[in-house]
Amino acid sequence: MRNRTSFRVALCGVLAALMVVVMLLGTLIPGTTYLCPAVAGAFLLPVVWELGGRAGGLVFAAVSLLSLFLAPDKQAALFFVLLFGWYPLLRPRLQRLRQVAVRWVVKFLLFNLALVAIALVTVFVLGLPLFSPEEKGGTVLVLIGTLVLGNVAFVLYDILLGRLGNLYVMRLRPKIFPKGSL
Repeated sequence: MRNRTSFRVALCGVLAALMVVVMLLGTLIPGTTYLCPAVAGAFLLPVVWELGGRAGGLVFAAVSLLSLFLAPDKQAALFFVLLFGWYPLLRPRLQRLRQVAVRWVVKFLLFNLALVAIALVTVFVLGLPLFSPEEKGGTVLVLIGTLVLGNVAFVLYDILLGRLGNLYVMRLRPKIFPKGSL
């Protein structure tokens, strides 16, 4: 069943629609600028498990474009496009690195480069300030604190993606796709 074109299109379409809805919810609920892109990215896990990285990449591209066009919160869309959308696609390859220290160095390097890219696009393309006027006095401290907390949140997100992947494979996948239907 997984090789049928209709199944592939339906699975990708339903999950892409769900991801776009989650991205749009981020604009309705204040304070979810970072949460909704992370949740939307997690919905790529079933696509990657069932159909592979290419299909996941196509879903990522479609949701990225729709988020950039439809979501009023462009910063949330940027977080999806430049971080939370592609990371679930790349994570399985990073997990294959044998040395744990090297794996985490690469993950932190990619995460921090994505943060720099998000900051540059936010300031120079969108024209939004990085800090609100009341934060201007302690800009360096705020930047350092944001980076430290961001890296801690990234570690938690990486662990959560691993556990969600395990939950999908062990519990949800057998219920969604019984042995007779695959």
